[in-house]
Amino acid sequence: MMLRLAAILLLALAAGPSVGAEPVDLQEKMKKLIDAAEPSVVSLVISHNPKHAIPRANRPWELGDYRSPAIAGFRGRQPDRDKLDLADARNAADHTLGSGVVLDEREGLILTCYHLIDGARKIYARGVGNAGSYTDIVAGDARSDLAVLRLRTPMPKLKAAKLADVRTHDAPRAKATVSRGQWIIAVAHPFAAGAADGRATASWGIVGNVGRRSPLPPGADDIRPGYLHQYGSLIQTDARANLGSSGGGLFNLDGELIGLLSAAAGVAGSEAAGGYAIPMDSIYRGVVDVLRRGGEVEYGFLGVAPDRLSADPRRPGLYVSTVTPGSPAAAAGIEPNDLIQTVNGRPIQEDSDLFLLIGGALAGKEVALTVFSQNQSREVRATLAKFQHPYPHIASVPPPAYSGLRVEYSSLMVQQLIGPGARMGLNLNGVIVRDLEPNSRAEAAFRQLPIGQGRWLITKVNGTPVANPPAFHAAAARSQTLRLTVVNAMDYSGTERTVTLP
Repeated sequence: MMLRLAAILLLALAAGPSVGAEPVDLQEKMKKLIDAAEPSVVSLVISHNPKHAIPRANRPWELGDYRSPAIAGFRGRQPDRDKLDLADARNAADHTLGSGVVLDEREGLILTCYHLIDGARKIYARGVGNAGSYTDIVAGDARSDLAVLRLRTPMPKLKAAKLADVRTHDAPRAKATVSRGQWIIAVAHPFAAGAADGRATASWGIVGNVGRRSPLPPGADDIRPGYLHQYGSLIQTDARANLGSSGGGLFNLDGELIGLLSAAAGVAGSEAAGGYAIPMDSIYRGVVDVLRRGGEVEYGFLGVAPDRLSADPRRPGLYVSTVTPGSPAAAAGIEPNDLIQTVNGRPIQEDSDLFLLIGGALAGKEVALTVFSQNQSREVRATLAKFQHPYPHIASVPPPAYSGLRVEYSSLMVQQLIGPGARMGLNLNGVIVRDLEPNSRAEAAFRQLPIGQGRWLITKVNGTPVANPPAFHAAAARSQTLRLTVVNAMDYSGTERTVTLP
């Protein structure tokens, strides 16, 4: 019976528009798809062994190569038998195993899961042709469970994965491109199978469902802010995702990457026959774009506290409980008891939808919201501020500094000082000081202000109002000398002071 069912499924697959082959050609088509995807997936061996040198505190992304004590001139084991050398496949079982997908073969950029590289001392990648390289970290973000690595040695046979146009939900003018029942191929390195020769392992199956949230471990509280995979963003599949598959690729039958396998979305003790994948949709691709530049992922902040979902099926959405004064929501005219129905055209059907769509839009971006109030719907636009969350990140490229000054979204001050019980008393129309480099011109100038540290709010650059860091950077780029208008963020008296840099 199972064989007959498999035959029927294979016939259906062969007749599909993506494959376009007769049943007799199906096996060859599958082999070609896997062969084409293999150069885009590498095996990763990650060491957290304390015997490896700790990365420098001010450069945690720079892991470097491994130099054996034998090579360094000390007595000891030979390099090929050194247990700390990740290039020796015999040592793979002593370390964390994973996979990665090639983003850019010329730059040597590899996309993988953050949970694999968190706290890593050394990372080694091996791809097709048995080529290998130690890697550094370009950037990583725990909340999305994504990280980008850079190979330290070129691996010439690698090929960048082609990213699919992934939509897991219907949009007003575009249908979903990934949906339940769709055939997929998973290519990864379970159990470090490719640590010796770089050859990947493939499995196939279907998309079990989309928009899935990761199950919480027993006894865990469903707290906010959560990881993105707790907000119903995942692809569920029955393709095998065993130990070492995290970071591997989930491909459609056109050979395009639709998702990144992630074991972090599962729960210990659950079934190993299938797994979850992070979709390469617009939200996660926005995160990847930031990470490959080496930046920090800045999630969007609207400034509303949700109340309850609408009970009217004709008018779904999420009611607003409170609005933070001075927030993007307040500036857009959103008020308590308003019903938010859509974000950028996507309906709000659960409270988690709002967290995902606003956060995933990223700070500094404009979003369009459909809001219902006073018996009518209206569209409002809001430029998002930055959301504060407790999860770690790695960024090898910090924001630009001006004579030692870096700035930050004032929304972080709001969230730190007023929390959910929003109260008046903060001036939010500007940017706050993120940090001052020691012994810099900016440090000397700001220390002289009669305003306590943590209350510095810059409202203008050379007379131009700046509401957020992008506006600050744009204004600062137009002049070598910066005349900064600074006020006390905790004082609405409006007393202005001037700091000139350099």
